[in-house]
Amino acid sequence: WDGKIDGTGTHAMIVTQGVSILENDMSKNEPESVRKNLEILKDNMHELQLGSTYPDYDKNAYDLYQDHFWDPDTDNNFSKDNSWYLAYSIPDTGESQIRKFSALARYEWQRGNYKQATFYIGEAMHCFGDIDTPYHPANVTAVDSAGHVKFETFAEERKEQYKTNTAGCKTNEDFYADILKNKDFNAWSKEYARGFAKTGKSIYYSHASMSHSWDDWDYAAKVTLANSQKGTAGYIYRFLHDVSEGNDPSVGKNVKELVAYISTSGEKDAGTDDYMYFGIKTKDGKTQEWEMDNPGNDFMTGSKDTYTFKLKDENLKIDDIQNMWIRKRKYTAFPDAYKPENIKVIANGKVVVDKDINEWISGNSTYNIK
Repeated sequence: WDGKIDGTGTHAMIVTQGVSILENDMSKNEPESVRKNLEILKDNMHELQLGSTYPDYDKNAYDLYQDHFWDPDTDNNFSKDNSWYLAYSIPDTGESQIRKFSALARYEWQRGNYKQATFYIGEAMHCFGDIDTPYHPANVTAVDSAGHVKFETFAEERKEQYKTNTAGCKTNEDFYADILKNKDFNAWSKEYARGFAKTGKSIYYSHASMSHSWDDWDYAAKVTLANSQKGTAGYIYRFLHDVSEGNDPSVGKNVKELVAYISTSGEKDAGTDDYMYFGIKTKDGKTQEWEMDNPGNDFMTGSKDTYTFKLKDENLKIDDIQNMWIRKRKYTAFPDAYKPENIKVIANGKVVVDKDINEWISGNSTYNIK
């Protein structure tokens, strides 16, 4: 969908209506804590709108926005599925970004940082909105078809007529009640997104390609924008319940992957071209280490980089991990010093490490973060 850097456009309309839908659908039986948190969210509405459009203007973003795409049938973005794309594949998808930003939002909300948390919710809902469109879940880029941008422009110019104000039920009825059933946040989020993405992908082939008529496009925009608004309302409803009830999405669950979100200092020459690694040691003495190397330039001054690490032992709990570290290894005989600002590590939808570093790391060095 279209979005402007000032927090306007289709993406902003979607999140604004998502909150309005939830407010209109709120059952009188909802806990007071949920209602209070909804009011806090509304007080930060402009941050929600800004977050909802920011991913399209993020200077750290991939040039082709690979991580805004997700085919719900392959679980990949176009960098893995499209034959014309010959560069390195990007592991992050629109779906994984939803979970990452939701975890960051939950963490900041629980610390009382409502403004930052709401911005993160907006970023999560940008990605959710993208994979509800016809083009993103079909992995059809602007390179593949001129229709990608044309359809987004078509919807943007008519967005007011596609607004909706209710999900068609109260929050104590099926649509919303089903959202709260699965306490495993990551599993719930992925399948919730999958349902909406499948509809968007189907609509691309039936009504939204360049071979379809204006009437077809009108139908496609009506259905997918309604789904984006309704789906956003549902996602925010789940978020509000989780933070209101203090739900811990990681309790008792095996850790299959860790997500590291690393901020490099904005200080001059803080970035590095040296090799960077992330490692863990479990209580039984076993270690595992991964190279952190995203396609393109990462660890640049002022950058925020995301890395996903698959664990060999899928029976580990987060408490089984005794130590975590980042390690720098010289790339040349004249190594860069590197100054990371902060690292957050996410497991099962929860921020389990939040480490402010703000130190120069020189030569071949290891920095323990847990």
